[in-house]
Amino acid sequence: MKQTQYLIFSLLFLIAFTTGCAKGTKRDVKVLQAQVGQITDEIVRLDEALYDTRAALQEEQNRLNSLQSETGSSKSRIANLRQEEEILTGIYRTPSGFELPSAQIQQALKNAGYYRGNLDGKIGPQTRAAVEAFQSDQGLTVDGIVGRNTWSKLKAYLNPIK
Repeated sequence: MKQTQYLIFSLLFLIAFTTGCAKGTKRDVKVLQAQVGQITDEIVRLDEALYDTRAALQEEQNRLNSLQSETGSSKSRIANLRQEEEILTGIYRTPSGFELPSAQIQQALKNAGYYRGNLDGKIGPQTRAAVEAFQSDQGLTVDGIVGRNTWSKLKAYLNPIK
C-alpha cells in the first residue's frame, strides 16, 4: 500500500510539476516568438536600408563617372585651345602662366642641336620631344614643358656666340 501511495503521490507531483512547467514554457515560448518577430522586422528594415544605400551609391558612382568623362573632355578641349592660341599668337604659355615666344623656343632648341624641324612657332610633338631631350641632358625634370628652369638653361642657346 505504501508503494501505491508513493506511486500515486509521485504521479501527482509529476503532473503538477509538468503542468506548472508547461505554463511557464508556453509563456517563455510566446516571449521568444515576440522577440524573434521583432528581430525579423529589424532585419527586414536593415535589408531595405542596405538596398537603398546601395542604390544611392550606384547613382553617385554613375555621376562620378560622368563627371570624370566630362573633365577628360574639358581637359582635351583646353589643350586644343592652348595649341590654337600658340599658333595664333606665337606665344607659348606654361600651365603656371610663364609665357615665351614659341619661335624663340624652337630657335634655341635648334641652335642647341635638339630641334631639326621648321621654325614655324608651333609647339608640336617634334618640339616637345626636343624639349624633353634637352631637359634630360641638362638634368632637369623631363616633362616637355619649357618652364622657368628649362628656359633659364635654354635661353643661352638663343643667340650663340659665333
